[in-house]
Amino acid sequence: MKRRKCIQVMAFLFAVVLMFVQIMSVNTYGFAKTGKRSLNVKNMVLTAGKSKQLKVSGLKAGKVKWSTSKKSVASVDKKGKVTARKAGKAVITAKFSGGKLKCNVTVNAKKKTTKKPAATAVPTVTPTSTSDNTGKVLVAYFSWSGTSERIAKNIIEQTGADSFRIEREIPYSSDYQTTAYGDAKTEADTNARPAIKDPLQSVAQYDKIIVCYPIWWHTAPMTVGTFLESYDLIGKKIYPVSQSASMDKSQYDESVTFIKGCAKGATVDDGIFSKNTTEIQTYISRIINE
Repeated sequence: MKRRKCIQVMAFLFAVVLMFVQIMSVNTYGFAKTGKRSLNVKNMVLTAGKSKQLKVSGLKAGKVKWSTSKKSVASVDKKGKVTARKAGKAVITAKFSGGKLKCNVTVNAKKKTTKKPAATAVPTVTPTSTSDNTGKVLVAYFSWSGTSERIAKNIIEQTGADSFRIEREIPYSSDYQTTAYGDAKTEADTNARPAIKDPLQSVAQYDKIIVCYPIWWHTAPMTVGTFLESYDLIGKKIYPVSQSASMDKSQYDESVTFIKGCAKGATVDDGIFSKNTTEIQTYISRIINE
C-alpha cells in the first residue's frame, strides 16, 4: 500500500515537472514570434550600378514580399536584394504577415572618371658620330637672359652634339635697360658685327649647325651675324632655333632672313620658333635623322 502511494506521488511530481517545462517552452518561443520585426537597413545610399541586401529580422526570405516605389531608380528582387539603377530616390517596402517595413533608398550617379591624356613620347635621337671629322653636329648659341642657353643645353643632351657659346668680346651689361636700349639697339640700327670672344678656329668638321638665339630688336642679335660670317659655310646646313618674350612670328621670320644673308653658301632651314621643349625635341629629332 505504501509502495503504491509512493509511486503515485512520484508520478504526480513527474507530471508537474513535465507541465512546467512545456509552459516555459511555449512562453519562450511565443515571445520570439511575436517580437517586433525590423530591417537590417532603414536608410540606404548606393551608387548607380551597386547592390545591397535587405533582410527582415526573424523571417526567411520567402515569407516577405518586396516592392519598390520607383523601379527606374532602385529595383528589388524577391529575396530583398536592392540594385541601384540611376540617380534619385525610392522606397523599398517589405510586406509580411502582421505588418510591413520601409527602407528609404538614395541613389547617387556614377562619378565620371577623366582619363589623363597619354604622355607625348619624346623622340629618340642617335647621338652624332664622333668617330671621324665628318657628319658631326654643332650647337652654337647666344644667350643673355639664360633662356636660349637652357634650350641649347637640352638639344646638346638630346643629340650629343658639340657646343659653342657665342659671346661678345666686350660683355653686354647685366642691366636690361642698358643692354636692350643701349648696345643691342645701336648694333641692330647700324647692322654692326661685334667681335666674338674666343672664336672657333674652324667649323669644317660639322655638316649641320644648330643656332640658338633670342629675338633682339625684331631680328637675331648682331653677334650671331659675326659668328656666321666668320666661317666658310658652303655646303653646310643651318637650323635656327629661337624664342622671344612676345613670340612675334614676324620678328622670327626677319631673323631667319638675316641668318640667310650671313650664312653664305649654306642651306638655311625654316627652323623652329618655340619655347615648348617637346616641340623643339621633335624638330631636332627630325633634322638630325634626315
